[in-house]
Parts: sequence; structure tokens; C-alpha cells
Amino acid sequence: MDFALPDNRVLGWAEYGDPAGAPVVFLHGTPGSRLSRPDDGALAGIRLITVDRPGYGRSTPARRPTLLGVADAIGALTTSLGIERFGVVGFSGGAPYAVACGARFPHRLTGVVTAGFTGPYRELGTVRGWQRLQTWAVCTIPGLGRRYVTRAAAWYAEDPLKQHRALLASGQDTWIQRGDESNLEGARQGAAGLVNDWLATDIRRWGFRLRDVRCRTLVWAGRHDAGRAVPDAPLIAARMPDAEVRIGEDTAHTPSPADWREMLTWVTNS
Repeated sequence: MDFALPDNRVLGWAEYGDPAGAPVVFLHGTPGSRLSRPDDGALAGIRLITVDRPGYGRSTPARRPTLLGVADAIGALTTSLGIERFGVVGFSGGAPYAVACGARFPHRLTGVVTAGFTGPYRELGTVRGWQRLQTWAVCTIPGLGRRYVTRAAAWYAEDPLKQHRALLASGQDTWIQRGDESNLEGARQGAAGLVNDWLATDIRRWGFRLRDVRCRTLVWAGRHDAGRAVPDAPLIAARMPDAEVRIGEDTAHTPSPADWREMLTWVTNS
């Protein structure tokens, strides 16, 4: 389905689960699309609303993509659906956008869940040495950041399943599912969505700090995640007014169906 945003862009969205259930907005990983969602068995009693972020699927790319811009679009969509209060769950690359919702309109949220979240490196100070210098350059020199991420994202337009095939073949992410349909849909506009994501999360400043997320927050990470999710989790939670950390012991980056169910139950029980 399509929703017309106030700036004349389109937001693609979909709905799953129980139409009469507790409303939760789910934000897909990077890359992905509105077709990404937790296991259907976890959706009992949940009205799950998913969206294509700018440039993915049916959503118009943003001229200047930002985390808070996506939060504003989610706020407008839920208002149009007559939903006053709802939960937000962000997985992996979708987690920063979930946190942005918590900073933008905490009073409307029953809670925020971040799963597999790599925290803001500027705030956490987790980038050092040569990587810090490189990051400074792409974020500071005008135009360099966009050129850099456009080149880095080119593979997604050429072969949208390349990264996902490699992750499945590695066997390191215990609960990862085949995501062919979602990743192909995400690449409907080439690599525009991936470029918009990286600009918003890695190149541009977020426009808020973790202390601004003034609603209850659950920071989930899989024990065997090969990225920074586990070491970042306590650093993130310590900077939020009302946050807790939960570690999935038998998982890597992707939550198990039981973990998804636990997170969805948590985010709707305010």
C-alpha cells in the first residue's frame, strides 16, 4: 500500500498479523523492504505495520535522508490509520530509526525495541585510529560521503541477493531466513534505499542523542553476533533514561522466533 507524505513523497507500507491486535511498527534491516517481518508465529495478538524506508520498495528516495525524517513519516502514517499509541521494533539497520521514533514522539510509544543494534559511533566513541580518520573524512568533506556510499552500495542494484546468499552460506547466523522476496523488492529502485540508509545512519549526524529517547527501551543482542551489538548494548542502555539489555544466548545477529515473540510482547505491555 502507498501513503502520501506531506512533502509529496510516497511511503510504501504493509500490514500483517491481527488487525485488532496491539499495533507495532517494524523497521526492517539494511537492506530490505516492507516485506521483511518477524516469524508469523510471533504475531499472535499483534497488528504489525511495516514500511519501506526512503528509496526501498515503493517509497520515494529522500533528497536529504535522515533518521528523524523517517520517524516523522511513521508518525504521519500511524496518525492517518487512527493509531495514537504503538510500539516500535527496529532490527539491525532499522534500529537507529526505531530509536529516532523514541526521541521524536516518546509520548506516543508503548516502547521501543532495538535488535542487533550498532550504536552511534560518534556518541559511544567506538571508532578509533585509522578508521576514525577515514570516517571523519567521508563525513566532513562536502560530497565525499554520498560518493563513497553510492560506490559501496552499487552491488545491491546489480545483485540484490549477493549479501544475503553469503550470510546464508556462512552458517554463522543461526536463525537467518531466506529473504529473496524482501531483498528483491527493496532493490526495486536500484541501490537508492541502501544509499539513503547509509547516508542517514553513518554519514549525517543523527539530530538527537540517546538521552533524548525518553520512553522505555529494550536493547536486544544475540550472544554470538559477530558485529558490535553485544559490546554496544550496555553502552547504549547506560545513556538512555529508561533502558534495559537482554541477550539472546542461542542466537547470532538474527533473533529466534521465540526472541521475536518475547520482544513483541514486551513492547506492547506498557
